[in-house]
Amino acid sequence: MQELFLRLRIVLHAVFVSESGQDLPEYVLTFTVIALGTVAGMNSVASGVTQTFSAVANVLTTAV
Repeated sequence: MQELFLRLRIVLHAVFVSESGQDLPEYVLTFTVIALGTVAGMNSVASGVTQTFSAVANVLTTAV
């Protein structure tokens, strides 16, 4: 996960620091790829959170 954030930081830094006359479509494509990756990652995070809450609910149910 840290590797993903490091790559994202490097790409964003390169986009904002570079003054080579990049066009708007390149920015749109970059942010689209980032957004799609974020949405794809959220699905697995949501599954993990759901499993954790289910496990906690089961423990609490059996403890009462």
